Amino acid sequence: QKAALTMVLPTIGSESFPRTKRFDARDRLALIHNAKRRTTGVDVAGLDAQIAEKKVLALAEAELTRAHDLRTSALDNRLVILEQERRGIQADLNRNVVAYRAEHQGKHTRREYDLSDPSGLRNETPARLGDDDVRNGASGMQKFSGEDLFAGERRVQQTKQASSWYAAQTAEKELRKTNAREQKKQHGDLIAEQEQYQNDVFDAQAFARRSHAVATRAQNQHMANERKDELVTQKAQRKALDDAEFSHADKDPFLTEDPRVAVSSLASHRVRPDHYKGASVHELAATAAFQAEQRVARKARDLELLQEEALVASHHENTRKALEMNAERVEQFRAEQRAAVLATVVGQRGEKFDNDQNDRAERFGSGRFGEAYFNGFGTSAR
Repeated sequence: QKAALTMVLPTIGSESFPRTKRFDARDRLALIHNAKRRTTGVDVAGLDAQIAEKKVLALAEAELTRAHDLRTSALDNRLVILEQERRGIQADLNRNVVAYRAEHQGKHTRREYDLSDPSGLRNETPARLGDDDVRNGASGMQKFSGEDLFAGERRVQQTKQASSWYAAQTAEKELRKTNAREQKKQHGDLIAEQEQYQNDVFDAQAFARRSHAVATRAQNQHMANERKDELVTQKAQRKALDDAEFSHADKDPFLTEDPRVAVSSLASHRVRPDHYKGASVHELAATAAFQAEQRVARKARDLELLQEEALVASHHENTRKALEMNAERVEQFRAEQRAAVLATVVGQRGEKFDNDQNDRAERFGSGRFGEAYFNGFGTSAR
């Protein structure tokens, strides 16, 4: 660092840095204004000399800056070490002061500590502890009224008695807790037994229900089989009866309409009444004509009914329209009445206002009040 600080910069014109250009301002100005010299070209050697000079100056400045930075860093590190040492010395001093105060300057050593002692009343002794109290003088040999010299012993005995009583109460409470835990355990065992009994009963009932269901299912299956066999038997019987009925129907002369049986005993061309097969063509035609007449009459009656209903509906519609027109006339009449009442009220208000104005002008203008003014007292609704 000292070598860097004492370094000698090279001077221009010396052996290490020869002078290669003019530094006189007037000479340089004359050189610039010389057109012949200016047009011959650029002074390359001079420019190189300037660049070399600037590089040397930049290196020298960088070296000086580096040396200054190193020196500044060293001084800063030294100052940091000194500050740490100072803080350590100050901390030791503070600890020594605190220890000295704690050892030799306690609160109880102060002369006025009895004035602010928080336990002063608790530690205060009676004025006389006994006949042998060293604090008593000739005037302190008297016995104070109400003094209790055995209060401390009595408190000790009371404390012992209270301790024994507390121990007895604790033992009693522990015994009650033990009994309660035992009762709780017995109750829990009883509940567990009851639950087990309930579970056993539930299982037994479930087994009984399953057994009953199985037996019922078997009985139902047996009854279903019997019913099935009975239905098969009944079906076979009905089939046999149906077959016998079909056979009889096929062989019965009446059902087969045997023409030999239908011949009347009165004549061979006549048919027995019990073998009549229906009406003739003429009878059927007469029946169809009568039904057509009935349909025409029915249409006529329906048309008359529709006309009557249309007449009733028209009457109802006319009645409704008449009621609506009457309601509109009533509403219009009410509106006219309200307008007339409003016009009357407005006219009365205007007339009253004009009368009040005239009366007020007459009274206050002339400076006197007439007989009508005094007659108005006591006539208000209020």
